[in-house]
Amino acid sequence: MPINFNGTVIDQMPPELVQVHRAVNYGDGLFETIRVFNGQIPLFERHWQRLSKNCQILGLLFPADWNARFFLDAILKIAAANARVRLSVWRAPGGLYRPAEDRANFLIEAALLEQTCFEWHPKGITVGIANGLRLPMDSVANCKTMNALRYVLAARQAGEQGWDDALLLNSSERICEASSSNVFWWKDSVLHTIPLAEGCVAGVMRQFLLDLAASVGYVVQEKPATFAILEQSDEIFLTNAIRGIVPIRNFAKKLKGSAKTHILFQELVRQICGVR
Repeated sequence: MPINFNGTVIDQMPPELVQVHRAVNYGDGLFETIRVFNGQIPLFERHWQRLSKNCQILGLLFPADWNARFFLDAILKIAAANARVRLSVWRAPGGLYRPAEDRANFLIEAALLEQTCFEWHPKGITVGIANGLRLPMDSVANCKTMNALRYVLAARQAGEQGWDDALLLNSSERICEASSSNVFWWKDSVLHTIPLAEGCVAGVMRQFLLDLAASVGYVVQEKPATFAILEQSDEIFLTNAIRGIVPIRNFAKKLKGSAKTHILFQELVRQICGVR
């Protein structure tokens, strides 16, 4: 059957579009955002563990030879020495809401990065609370799925408000995460982050920092976060696998420090990049 693509009638859907049909029509897939440092991926095993777990949750099936080594080699084959990589995985075409099969397809994209390691943001960033958006707390909430509409709209709100990013609430009206990052905060020398049960994505950098902070002697706690808790915190920062740690300077017009965060950032750089 013919299709109409942006006003152009095509006799039949191109094979490339057929293959991404379920990703486009249903957001039926996952993705990993991965950073390459000097031709290496220090956090690759953590990315692979998350992807494998999330594929099981969604019922996506890989051929036997699509293992960790396969994807690592495939990424390094196309990525520059320092790069941002997106590995997308989605269900093969067929079916409507009920898929015809569970075989997975994948796509790897890479963009050059000039920096060889994470960079500190000395001025910090400004964030606010996204309005009218709530994240669910269900069995797929911790997965990094292709259904990212709420995060897109939160990022748009941030731009409209003149913020650098926006925090989203969950369905219980508690703070959950930022548009592409997990949330951490310091209070009285204790490092806190939001539990996965609150509905945030199970960030690779989130878990790495929890492990790192505990290994160097920090007291670490996972606890739900309200607006008041963050407002009364000493420092707040965001984390993801591409930027590492980004301090928040201005939260809801309240200025925050970043001294403890900077010390943790330096330890992160030592662990990931070997820089002292």
